[in-house]
Amino acid sequence: MFSIDGIVSGFETSSIIESLLGFQQTQIDNLSSRKASIATQQSSVKGIEAQLLTLQASLSQLNRLKASVFDLRTAASSHEDMLVADADSAANPGTFRLTIDSLAAAHQIASQGFDSSSAVLGSGQLTFQVGNRSEFTVTLDPSNNTLAGLASTINEQAEDLSASIVFDASSDSYRLLLTSKHTGLSNQISVSSELTGDQTPDFSGPAVEEAADAVVRLGSGPGAITASYESNRIEGLIEDVTLDLRSADPNTTITVEIAADTSVANEAIRAFVDDFNSVIEFIDQQTRFNPETNQASPLLGNRSISTIKTQLLSIVSDTLSGDQRLSRLGQIGVDLNTSGRLVVDSERLEQVLTGQVEGVDIDDVRKLFGLNGTSSNAGIEFLTASARTQSSFGSYQIEITQAAERASISGSNSLTPSVTIDDSNNLFQLTLDGIVSEELRLSNGTYTVEELAKHLEGVINNASSLNVHNVLISVTADNRLRLTSEAYGANSSISSISGSASSVLGFTGNEQDNGQDVAGYFVVDGVEEPAKGSGRILIGRSENENTADLQVVVKLDSTQLVDGPDGEISLTRGITSQLDTFTSQLMNSEFGLLKSLNQDFQTRMDSVDVSIRRVEDITAAKREALIAEFTALESIISELQNTSAFVTSQLSSLSAFRSNNRN
Repeated sequence: MFSIDGIVSGFETSSIIESLLGFQQTQIDNLSSRKASIATQQSSVKGIEAQLLTLQASLSQLNRLKASVFDLRTAASSHEDMLVADADSAANPGTFRLTIDSLAAAHQIASQGFDSSSAVLGSGQLTFQVGNRSEFTVTLDPSNNTLAGLASTINEQAEDLSASIVFDASSDSYRLLLTSKHTGLSNQISVSSELTGDQTPDFSGPAVEEAADAVVRLGSGPGAITASYESNRIEGLIEDVTLDLRSADPNTTITVEIAADTSVANEAIRAFVDDFNSVIEFIDQQTRFNPETNQASPLLGNRSISTIKTQLLSIVSDTLSGDQRLSRLGQIGVDLNTSGRLVVDSERLEQVLTGQVEGVDIDDVRKLFGLNGTSSNAGIEFLTASARTQSSFGSYQIEITQAAERASISGSNSLTPSVTIDDSNNLFQLTLDGIVSEELRLSNGTYTVEELAKHLEGVINNASSLNVHNVLISVTADNRLRLTSEAYGANSSISSISGSASSVLGFTGNEQDNGQDVAGYFVVDGVEEPAKGSGRILIGRSENENTADLQVVVKLDSTQLVDGPDGEISLTRGITSQLDTFTSQLMNSEFGLLKSLNQDFQTRMDSVDVSIRRVEDITAAKREALIAEFTALESIISELQNTSAFVTSQLSSLSAFRSNNRN
């Protein structure tokens, strides 16, 4: 800062100027204080937003439609050393008694004995196949035509079996052991040889281990169900339950208990209660007044924040409309206390979750919390929705204009009753759902048309390049093979069947087809709301007023469509679903209340900044003016002092002159 202190006058000019500018500085200080207060309020609102985000995470646990915390199941086995059970969320609770008569076993065959693992074999080709899976051929030449070399080559190339060298002490010889990687009677190993030479491996002897299916009995009465499986991992005997067989004993009965796993749901409800209370507690902290210190919290008197708290408390205390058996949180032991906090009656909650309350099951608890959809047509299922989907006070009509379809082609030519496959006609390739398969090989043999269809389906569905893309193969009335993709929609396709096997299968290579997506729309109070199809899923468009993001699965085929609505769907929102919708609206990045509050705070702070800059500009101008005035004052005082000195000097000279004259 420029200073002229004490130049002439000796005044503390800087202090005088700052004192004269004190009013402007007070204005700046007041404005800065106001900005800090607004920033504190904005920070408090952001704190509420953070609390709501945490609450939304716990809400999602209770709102989830798929893999819901209310769908979890426990599967307990009375003999886990013999059987381990695992239940999917769709499994129905119940008690099952089983007996394991035998386990599935993998086929093992061995060659004759050789003097050593380095015994030299003949040259040529060996072809291996496991069941009806793809064949693979090993070529032996001087680079690998030893017993150890053959084992190594098999392990490098084979997907369905493994090879190892074992020592047979009974014959003092080394044998090549082949083991199927797949258990079950249908996965036996077959070997064909085109080797020439003195020593060629022969696998025609008795099996080292016979292939076997697992045999399981469900129940012990006259109507007990006995079933065979090629694997020791059984799916389908009890729907949505997987059984892992460990050991067999026909004399031991194993009890499998499938029950609802309520522990995770209990924890999720408690997490929701804790997070909800944290939001209310934080809002209270930001809006309270402390009479002892006479201090107000940043958001005291803010109507928007008070409205948010009131709405949150209203949602958790309201009674749901409709005919559901649970309509209030209090019915499951979750209630508001006098302080506006949710409290949990642990005993009551456990009773409700475990089905100890008559007439109430876990599905009723799910409906109390989340979003629920009920369809009037069994062929149309509610899948999911979002916070933008409006719950229906009546129901939404669903108009299907086009059913989803799968790609399907039939051979151009009918097949003879007996079809022979050999090396001249056993290779083929196809494109399925846009994926080109590797070259596939049929097993040589003579088949009926039905047998060939089953074998062809197995070869295609075991193709590594096609991954999860599968086909269903049937025989038409006129003995043509019909291939149908398992996928629905526009991404479903079959084409380009080629290779030496194509003609014997009845295909020319020109056959092709594409599936189609479901098409339709929703109708709300007579107004159409558009939707888009993806496979069999019909999705309400995001701009729809009522059905935005609503998703339904349409399993109807074209023959089941009717003129007019094909079904109606009713949507209801439970407590946490309503909370999720409300908090999503609050935090909406375009029009949410919290965004508006933050924008308002920012606008106010920007306005204060403008006022501060304006006062600072005025202060700077006044400071310059005062400095100029005081500088001029110093100049005047300096001139006066110079004049005074001159006059004093002249007077002194005059006095001396007079004194000299007297003398």
